[in-house]
Amino acid sequence: GRRKAADWQALYRQREEVRTKNAARAAVAYALRTGRLTRQPCIMCGNPKTQGHHADYNKPLEVQWLCRPCHLRHHAIRET
Repeated sequence: GRRKAADWQALYRQREEVRTKNAARAAVAYALRTGRLTRQPCIMCGNPKTQGHHADYNKPLEVQWLCRPCHLRHHAIRET
């Protein structure tokens, strides 16, 4: 069971879209640490505790700041 799960995770991480997504997340984290980006309030409700949402992972520093509930709602609306 564990070996099969580890093998699946390794294959999953090798996919191009996953590598692009992880690189974008890492770029935002680095930009936040270095001060190149600053976390903003949620664009939908104004909550100061936010996550960066990427509309396009190929533009890693172009993020929309959404709180977790608004971020989940945004994805739920887009996927239906």
